Amino acid sequence: MASFTWDESTLSADCPSLASMAQRFEEAAALMRQLDQSGFQLENHQGSRVIKHQNKEVFTSFGFVLEGK
Repeated sequence: MASFTWDESTLSADCPSLASMAQRFEEAAALMRQLDQSGFQLENHQGSRVIKHQNKEVFTSFGFVLEGK
């Protein structure tokens, strides 16, 4: 199963204003909705949030890179 670890602590670290932070959060929310609608799953592993998909082609269609295989 293809996966990546989601780390929201860096999501808005480079935003210089509240408006840019809001924009970044809105973009992330839209992506999360698309991932959900495309069959991605969220799992918690030892305090980390891992986003997974059974189909590697769907996974890579979002621009995610398969690592180590």
